Amino acid sequence: MITDYDNCLDDKVDEELLACLNLQNPKSFFLFAGAGSGKTRSLVNVLEQIKDKYGDELKLRRKNVAIITYTNAACDEIIHRLKNDPTFAVSTIHSFAWELIRHYTADIKNWLRNTLNKEIDELEIEESKGRPGTKTSVDRKRKIENKKNRLSTLDRISKFAYNPNGDNIEDNSLSHTEVISISAFFLENKPLFQKILIQKYPILLVDESQDTKKELINALFMVQEKNKNFSLGLFGDTMQRIYTDGKENLGTNLPNDWYKPEKKLNHRCPKRVVTLINKIRSDADGIEQLPRTDKEDGFVRFFIIPSDVDNKIAIENAIKQKMAEITGDDLWINSSDEKAVKTLTLEHHMAAKRMGFDDLFASLYKVERYRIGLLDGSLPGIRFFTQFVLPLIEAKRNGDEFAVSRIVRLNSPMFKRENIKLHEKQTDVIKSANTAVNSLFSLWKNNDNPKLLDILNNIAKSKLFVIPDSLKVIAQRT
Repeated sequence: MITDYDNCLDDKVDEELLACLNLQNPKSFFLFAGAGSGKTRSLVNVLEQIKDKYGDELKLRRKNVAIITYTNAACDEIIHRLKNDPTFAVSTIHSFAWELIRHYTADIKNWLRNTLNKEIDELEIEESKGRPGTKTSVDRKRKIENKKNRLSTLDRISKFAYNPNGDNIEDNSLSHTEVISISAFFLENKPLFQKILIQKYPILLVDESQDTKKELINALFMVQEKNKNFSLGLFGDTMQRIYTDGKENLGTNLPNDWYKPEKKLNHRCPKRVVTLINKIRSDADGIEQLPRTDKEDGFVRFFIIPSDVDNKIAIENAIKQKMAEITGDDLWINSSDEKAVKTLTLEHHMAAKRMGFDDLFASLYKVERYRIGLLDGSLPGIRFFTQFVLPLIEAKRNGDEFAVSRIVRLNSPMFKRENIKLHEKQTDVIKSANTAVNSLFSLWKNNDNPKLLDILNNIAKSKLFVIPDSLKVIAQRT
């Protein structure tokens, strides 16, 4: 480990990145940036210099620098720091992918047709080998029927729709997974599509690249390999990978012409905490960070508690009391600000248990195809309840009829134009919607706590909301 350094050690990294992002001689890079390294600050600094150096040229040629982030929060933060400058197209990975493919309706139809036919064939082979009449067989047949129904609607679709931040359950909607898969397929198999990408975005930067879907990252690698007038920049740290569908070992085995700058300083943590971080990751990749020279030593204590003990909150409070004594810092115990003591829940199962939904989490986590959607919050079956049902019931409980009306009008198929046309009076639609809402709300009368299946069956009967395919199979079963 370096022992003689100052807090300007990483300043040269920004210069290295700027040298790579040269429109006349672009280079690609992977920037290792561990926790607290000032990655976002470097990203913004470099982008501001790009604007000063190439802003007029990019504007004249109607080009942009694209920055892909993983979350809306990160996207908003970068946009804010860049002062909404139009030189930069900042978006989440799903928004970026959708913008790439949205106008290619015929190509999307072909991809869906091929994919659906393949999935139907696979399900029919499984059905031929399975036992008829079982619950699995019934569900499989329903899936086959749903996929065939979707196939039959493709020719009637004039334009596809997609909402990166919501549910996509209309006939012309694409799912989050489909948008990523389609964009990756187009980039890998359509040279014209590659050309369109690099002409619009000669520089493409991917933040938190370790969590970006591996199929899209692989497609971008291929685009870069075939187009040396294109700069692909990846920012990340493999130890911070959260989702299993991110590319493993990103940053290793890179092409020879890639640059690999590193930010070594951890600006956030006290010295002893950085030492602990280095020890934790020593068996993984051996990469070490350095603390700032002006940081205090800090305190590290390791408390081991049996996993099956009762009243863990009381134990946590006892630990806070002990830490207050060790550090001489009363904020451990006397602060009115709950954020004064930060609690890191290392694993999703632990978070589910702390918040009281571990049975639900464990059941869904066992199913591999649900796992990523469960972890990143995009699973349609979950969002159906959290985005539609829960807000509606909370608004109804609070007596907020305006919010109830807004939720139903925005999300219920009852208020689709084609449905309203079927009724002579719009008041008939409103009455039907009110009846459906009241019927759903009645499940909570006398402070009852209805089962999700009861809620689903109620909505399936009233048609208050469109039920996702994954739940439709269950509703049809009962």
